[in-house]
Order: sequence, then structure tokens, then C-alpha cells
Amino acid sequence: MFCLCSIMWIHRKSGSRLGVLKKLLPDTKSDSMRRSLRGWKEALTEVADLGGMVLQNQADGHESKFIQEIVKEIGSKLNRMVLGVAPYSIGIDSRVKNINLWLQDVSRNVGILVIFGMGGIGKTTIAKTVYNLNFDKFDGSSFLANIREASEPLDRLVHLQEQFLSDILKKEKNKIYNVDEGIIKIKDAIRRKRVLLVLDDVDQLDQLNALLGMREWFYPGSKIIITTRRKQLLKTSEPYEMHKVKELSDNESIQLFSWHAFGQDHPIEGYVDLSSKVVNYCRGIPLALQVLGSSLFGRSVDVWESALEKLEAIPDSRIVEKLKISFDSLQDDHDKNLFLDIACFFVGEDKDFVITILDQCYVGTKYGMDNLIDRCLLTINENNKVTMHQLLQDMGRE
Repeated sequence: MFCLCSIMWIHRKSGSRLGVLKKLLPDTKSDSMRRSLRGWKEALTEVADLGGMVLQNQADGHESKFIQEIVKEIGSKLNRMVLGVAPYSIGIDSRVKNINLWLQDVSRNVGILVIFGMGGIGKTTIAKTVYNLNFDKFDGSSFLANIREASEPLDRLVHLQEQFLSDILKKEKNKIYNVDEGIIKIKDAIRRKRVLLVLDDVDQLDQLNALLGMREWFYPGSKIIITTRRKQLLKTSEPYEMHKVKELSDNESIQLFSWHAFGQDHPIEGYVDLSSKVVNYCRGIPLALQVLGSSLFGRSVDVWESALEKLEAIPDSRIVEKLKISFDSLQDDHDKNLFLDIACFFVGEDKDFVITILDQCYVGTKYGMDNLIDRCLLTINENNKVTMHQLLQDMGRE
């Protein structure tokens, strides 16, 4: 802090300040005093080279406002609660670049960004990273994790509401007795602060309604990030940004896999071809690369070959468990059976052809396929072909 002085003034006056110190000290000729003076000179030089808060340049020169800004700055440092992220964040910089720019937009609009993609693709890692980089730029912030799990049964939503209010108000949790009471308290809290809110793993609108309420409740400039497996979670009539998380490239995949399998960014000698086979199986899904890389760490070539043979016949249960969440979230057996039929018989076929065939077996094939697309279980490419990630296809066939 530079109060009633500037950095340049310290640069110019450091010599005269030392002169004053010499007069005040009883004996400046002793070795200890010389060391002390040298220390002061070095300290003044270091201070003059530091960036800092200057009264004349901030708060219009008002000391009381300047003090408030100092308190706010120190408070943001003391209250930093950085979220833990994956140790090897390969490819994360390019994936968060545009989101960071969106978060740093100083417009008065209340912004909503939906990060969507299939299970294990890295949605939560991206959300945590941008939260860590930006939360201290807001008056309040909250990261609510695993909302899908944390809100089941529905009455557990009140615990998420309590956490949200505690984070925003920076107070101990206060008891909320029902969802409706929580909505009223949230509305009162967010209308007075510019906040950053991250809702992780949302799959139902009632979860959003209990935590988000109405966009106009939020203070201007607030930002809301939602991660979900559902492409069409929000109403299309509401303006919001969409960010689809793409698979890792081949180069990024081999790096991430190698860090988990070998503790370095490339395969060791004798394992290059085997690593390429595993990476090809994972098809750019970070979760699969991490799980398989960790499970093969320190294993012999024979074990790797055996593991690959098993993967071709039986998908890894830890990966399937994560992918199966989207399948289990389908509302009825109609859509589940539709997914299984497409996974087994129709991947790579023309969309219209698939609908024509399956209409003989199902009612509302087109609607069911739209539900699968919404949950990132199915995609239609630019050539109107039905496509599905290899791991999802293997899960369906299994």
C-alpha cells in the first residue's frame, strides 16, 4: 500500500530516507549498523519495484474508500477456497479460454453458460478450472458439486440451498426447512451481490428452479455456469451460451494416458504400440484414459496384452458405471430399448433410414432419438448419419 506517496517518490527519496535513519541510529559506523542500513536500502529498493495499491490512483483519492478496497482485496485472498482438479490437466487451457473471456465480460447482463457432453468427457474439470481462475473477481461465489446425486431424494435440495447461501453470504450454514423457504432466501441474497455460481451435474429442471430461481433475481453482471449431460436442459426461449466439450485429440490423449501409466508425457520403450491401442479404445475420453492408465501402471507387457484382450470382450466396469448414468436417466424403457437397438444394429446408418425401420417396432422413434441426443448418447453427423461414441456403443452391446 502506498499512502500519501508514490512509487517514483520512493525511488527518488530512498537515499534521503537513509540519511534520516543514520541520524536516528546511535552508531552507524559499527558492522551491525552498516548491515542494518544496507538491509533498509535493499528493502526500500524492493518496495519501490513492487506493484501495489496507490491512494492517489484509486478510490478517487478518498482514504475511507481506499481502506474499503484494501479490506476487500485482503478478504478475497483470505477467503480463497481453491477447488481440487485433476493432477494432469492436459488440453485444459484451450478448453477454458473462451469461457474465461465470457466470465471476464463486464457487461451488466446476467449470463448463463451450459457446459454439456457425455459422461467422463471432463465437464466438471473445466468448470472447476474456470471457477478457480475467476471466483475472486466476484462479490460472492459458490460451486455446488454433484447436484444430481446430492438432490436425491428431492427434499435434499434444501442442503444445497443452505450451502449456496453459506458460500454467498460467507456465513455458517443456517437451517432451511423446505425448498420454498430456501428459494425466498436465495432471492434476497443474490439481488445485492454480483455472484459466480456453478451448478455441477444438473439433470432435472426442478434442481435448477430450487437453486437458480429466475434470472432477473440476480444482481447485474452475475454469471451462472451449469454442467450437464443434457443438451436441451434449458428452455430454448431463454438466451444462454452453450459449450460442448469435445474429446481430446490423439496427441492430448497419449499425453494424459502416459502421465497415468508411466508418470511422464510419453510411453516408455516397449509400450508404444500397446499405448496406442489403449488410446484408440478410449477415443479421447479423459475418464477412460485416467482409469486404464492408472490400472496398467507398473504392469508387464504380458499383463497389458491380456488387459487389452479383456477390454475388447468386456468394457471396464468403472468406465461403464460412469457412462451408464445417462442411460439410467432415460425416462422409460421405450428410450432405453431404442438406445440398445441403435447401439447394436444402426450406428453409421442414415438417420431417416433408421427412423423408417424402427417405426415398425416403436411408437415415436423420432422423439425417442431426440431424447438420446439430448443426453449425449447419440449424435447425427453432417452427413445425416447416426453416430455414437465407441465406449457408449460397447456399453450398449454389453
